[in-house]
Amino acid sequence: MAVAGATPQDVSVEMGKQVSTASERPKWGSRGQFIMVLMGYAIGLGNIWRFPYMCGKYGGGAFMIAYIFSLFCIAAPLFICETVLGHKFQLGPVGTFTNMYAPWAGVAYVSIIMTCVILTYYQALLGWAVIYFVQSFAAKLPWHPDECGGCTTGDYFGQTVLNAASFGDEGGWDVQGKLFLALMAVWFVTWLALIGGKNVLGKIAYFTVLFPVLLLVIIFCKAVTLEGASDGVAYYITPDMSHLTKANTWSAAASQILFSLSPAMGTAIAMSSYHERTYDRILQDNLVVICCNSGFSIFGGFAVFSIVGYLAEQRGLPVEEVASSGTGLAFDVFAEVLTLFPGGSSPFFSVCFFFM
Repeated sequence: MAVAGATPQDVSVEMGKQVSTASERPKWGSRGQFIMVLMGYAIGLGNIWRFPYMCGKYGGGAFMIAYIFSLFCIAAPLFICETVLGHKFQLGPVGTFTNMYAPWAGVAYVSIIMTCVILTYYQALLGWAVIYFVQSFAAKLPWHPDECGGCTTGDYFGQTVLNAASFGDEGGWDVQGKLFLALMAVWFVTWLALIGGKNVLGKIAYFTVLFPVLLLVIIFCKAVTLEGASDGVAYYITPDMSHLTKANTWSAAASQILFSLSPAMGTAIAMSSYHERTYDRILQDNLVVICCNSGFSIFGGFAVFSIVGYLAEQRGLPVEEVASSGTGLAFDVFAEVLTLFPGGSSPFFSVCFFFM
């Protein structure tokens, strides 16, 4: 076990196992690879699924105020601290904390446990997207009202995709075959990414980060033209200040930015450790990743709430009722707008969107 105060070059044994020294550690091919991998790590389904749902539930713009406060006071300092530690010690989370103070190695294992817990449900959410992706190859989207007997996209999500049932109902404990297969597909892709290593991740990150941004811009341009979109955007940016006096609003805002930027998970430490020791742009890289992550969430909110306003108009419901409808909000609103693209382009855009 390494002793506290040892330099990374001196460390060749970590928690009883042989590890690589800092001089042997592979390095990033370019600064862009590092930034894109960290952006791909931070930006994901939570930005367009969880963030808009939280805004709808906790007072629109009021939640955004608490979110930005939590970003600068909690998440950003933690994220920057992690990348600095990884760069300084040139080791992964366990090696970094062991070098700082040997008994702190357990902190790194806590992050591993946290990752396993989060993946138990986050991978399931990605499985839902896999189902939509596969079903998007139809000539006409199966959740289009003409194809599903006039059902709403919300009904299709709950009844067809999830086949939702309460635990007390008959079949409530049954394993859903398509959900299970979709989940296995997500885990298989995760495994492929892991065995490919950082060099593969660095190359594909350019596509996995920039392509979703392009698609979101396209969807935003379509969404803002819909009837009622302005009502949804108005709800999104107008703060209900009464929510700022409630502790659960601040708790939800902090949990959202911590969920999205994901400090304290060990990934930032590991990724920054692949820089040369002389690299001096860690802070600038952090600011790019942090700003792009939150910017994607906020911009995605404009797209989501434009569609929420349209759905409220079509269903004759208040915007706040549609906006706080549940965790499936993003699957409801994006599935809806994808049916509105002209001609036969809806399946194409749907395949692209759920692929991202």
